[in-house]
Amino acid sequence: MSYRTFVDSAGRRWEVWLVTPAAAERRRTDRRAAAGGSVAGGNFEGASDRRRTPERRRSLFRRNLEVASEYSSGWLCFEGGGEKRRLAPVPEGWDQAGPDRLATWLQSAKRVVKCAP
Repeated sequence: MSYRTFVDSAGRRWEVWLVTPAAAERRRTDRRAAAGGSVAGGNFEGASDRRRTPERRRSLFRRNLEVASEYSSGWLCFEGGGEKRRLAPVPEGWDQAGPDRLATWLQSAKRVVKCAP
């Protein structure tokens, strides 16, 4: 995962990283129930459960992790001072850009509003 930090013109420190939907959606499938196929790169024909420990998840509900179409190819997440923002599409060369360019993209990013559960 690419990760950067920078300081904006107001002196606020920001962290920025790339988010890809594939990484966010990895837990949509139950890897423990991989019967009759390859599991994690190994050949476990007929394996019903590759782990021998009980389920560690506190809740077995499935999260709805589908993302809006504008974010389907990934986005940059900016976080600083208790604020979070998203920018999509991901700008080419963002991981090599200087602080001034990152600050410009930060201004274009949409604020993330946390919803209460």
